[in-house]
Amino acid sequence: MTTPRRSARRSLLVALVIALTIGPFVAWQGAQGNGSRPVSTLAPHGIVVVGDSITARYDDEPGSPDQGWWSVTGRRFDADVRTYAQSGSGYLRPGHVCTGNRFIDRPDAFTGRAPSILIVEGGRNDWARCVDGTFVPSTDAELRHAVSTYLGVLTTYLPTSTRIVVLAPPWGPLDRAEGVRVTGIIRDEARTHGLQFVSMRGALTADRVVDGVHPNRDGSLAIARRVIRALEQPALPR
Repeated sequence: MTTPRRSARRSLLVALVIALTIGPFVAWQGAQGNGSRPVSTLAPHGIVVVGDSITARYDDEPGSPDQGWWSVTGRRFDADVRTYAQSGSGYLRPGHVCTGNRFIDRPDAFTGRAPSILIVEGGRNDWARCVDGTFVPSTDAELRHAVSTYLGVLTTYLPTSTRIVVLAPPWGPLDRAEGVRVTGIIRDEARTHGLQFVSMRGALTADRVVDGVHPNRDGSLAIARRVIRALEQPALPR
């Protein structure tokens, strides 16, 4: 005959075994991205990323060779990430070989429900502008005007509760002189608008790109590390 005390003890033991068996599975499932994420303390309203192919060409699959820097960042902070990115685009240049749009032509990124964080990743394509479907080298004045206009739009439309972060263009080994020129303009305009600027100098070394421009997995992780470190710092007041 089983006494009530022995029955209660057995029930407690069964519950403990179930918890020890299921608990690690649930934790593993969440780490793989198959479970529901807790609400992010850093970005409860999510992260929006506006970018070029360094964002657009990559996915949100943990461990994938093509996992994007933005995916790694979002998962680090348990934050949902929405991307508005197009290959070939920038502050100045339309994407898809001059047939697409520029950053400023994506109003869904800065209107509607405001994200906790908006990150701008781009500038790599802005060494040129489009004229009749062909690339023509951009002037400093043209690029500065495009960057200033877009950052001004963001600070106007987004509430002060949205943290705006401007990344230096992640620039690989090709065309380094243009990289210095474009990066300097974007850095100056970000600071003029009182926005956080994140340097990418040295992130995309020759062994971290697949074609001199686009990051491999190590390159995407290098970008993510810079962004994560920046987001862990206190936000600049706007």
